[in-house]
Amino acid sequence: MTERRYQTLVQFVSTRAQRYFRTAVHYTEDGWEALYRRGDLPAERAERRTSAVVEKARARDPLREPDSPFGDLDATVELYENGVFIIIRESATEGVIVSLERDAARNLAGFVVECERIVSGD
Repeated sequence: MTERRYQTLVQFVSTRAQRYFRTAVHYTEDGWEALYRRGDLPAERAERRTSAVVEKARARDPLREPDSPFGDLDATVELYENGVFIIIRESATEGVIVSLERDAARNLAGFVVECERIVSGD
């Protein structure tokens, strides 16, 4: 069963990103759960693609050095020609991946901060 905070996140992203919201996935050390998938996206290969993206998110190392004053990595944003991935880390092996259309990247910093707040339960 999907936790309430993830349902809240999907509702928030749906409201803010509207038609630009593509997918949301919660991942753990040994699995993942699709939280949202826009209805017009092709179903073909979706599970394989999602598994590959989750594996890459789990394996990602922060750019900062361990003694950096920046602190822990909270989120990563990957901006592509036709889309955006936002990876919100809950731990080294758990988090949420949100994908959006590129046009949703306006005012991205504030949007990411609000998504983090929802996932952390603050």
